[in-house]
Amino acid sequence: DHDHDHDHDHDHNHSHSHTHNQRLIFIAFLMIASYMLVEVVGGYVTGSLALLSDAGHMFSDAVSLAMTLFAFVMGKKAANSSKTFGYRRLEILIALINGVTLLMISAVIIYEAILRLQQPPQIATTGMLVISTIGLVVNLIVAKLLHGGDTDNLNMKSAYLHVLSDLLGSVAAIVAALAIMLFGWVWTDALVSVLVALLIFRSGCGVVKHASHILM
Repeated sequence: DHDHDHDHDHDHNHSHSHTHNQRLIFIAFLMIASYMLVEVVGGYVTGSLALLSDAGHMFSDAVSLAMTLFAFVMGKKAANSSKTFGYRRLEILIALINGVTLLMISAVIIYEAILRLQQPPQIATTGMLVISTIGLVVNLIVAKLLHGGDTDNLNMKSAYLHVLSDLLGSVAAIVAALAIMLFGWVWTDALVSVLVALLIFRSGCGVVKHASHILM
């Protein structure tokens, strides 16, 4: 009977940490998705490709957080369902589409950046600096949130790592804005965009490879 109580407590703790993780992921998703929209508008208004590419990176984060959430919700559902593999496969398909989208986003950013290096546009650096700084703060808060979750959980861990790499995107945009303000190096905006695009490309490749491997 003592063992039975112990198992019950264990199950209870497990489902509690599961719900806790799910709540954290949901809050993180809302913050990242909302801020991604701010960066899209901000990048468009200020003329900064670095902000737009960081928004692309945030988009990849938002999708991965949404997929993690989906995995948690379906994970609960799958236990009492005959479709044990059906839901998993849908999750993998979403992952594959996400991966291909990331590869396309990175290609567009690199193409844009090459055009910009030839003809650097006017960039509203103050706006760029403000938006990228707020972006950094948002990423720090989300990283702290996710770190408070169950980092042994693979989904939580990957979401956390996504946000950390996104943090680099914000730092890069801040550096670019300062370089333009202080030294007039307009090309840093395009250069930073290429670096962020390569980060996006790398995570896209990883996702496509992983998803294809499972589907095969």
